[in-house]
Amino acid sequence: MDEIVLYLVNYKKSKDKIWFEKIYYYFMPKMYNYFFFKTMDKQISEDLSIEVLFKVYNNLETIKLNSPSFKAWVYKTAHNQLIDYFRKTKKDSENNASIDWQDYQEANVFIEEDYILKHSALIKKELGFENQKLIEAIGKLTLLQKNIIDLVFIMDFDYKTISDILEKKQSSIRGILFRAINTLRSELKDE
Repeated sequence: MDEIVLYLVNYKKSKDKIWFEKIYYYFMPKMYNYFFFKTMDKQISEDLSIEVLFKVYNNLETIKLNSPSFKAWVYKTAHNQLIDYFRKTKKDSENNASIDWQDYQEANVFIEEDYILKHSALIKKELGFENQKLIEAIGKLTLLQKNIIDLVFIMDFDYKTISDILEKKQSSIRGILFRAINTLRSELKDE
């Protein structure tokens, strides 16, 4: 049994907050890394992580006890929290100008293409990511490729979970990842 399912089952049976604490410590570093990779800000990453975990806590009674679907729900919640954060930030910076948000399908659309390159030193320092050439190569990927690379290799999700989070077919996820890896190989071979 996956440890997160064990924590959920025990929490639902006992309502003992010690089990939520285990859920919290399971997800907190993952949430922090997810948000930090997108915002490059410690305080914002911590705040957003806590907000997501607060939502998790408030909805534990209605959560299904299936590990992949629970993890997908948590990351979908994080994804939506990130979109809300960027919307609020964008609105605040434009003095509440009206914006058509239907064009934005992912939080990553708010990040310019060379975002990772600009923050590579911070990524190395905060996340312990050492390979500068790889960071530069990842910086050249499309936004969707970066997101899938993040979910596969940093968050360690399977294709089903990523499919649920991004609301794309698993075959599409595999194809995008395949092209991203080929691009990375090509970029690293040229070095």
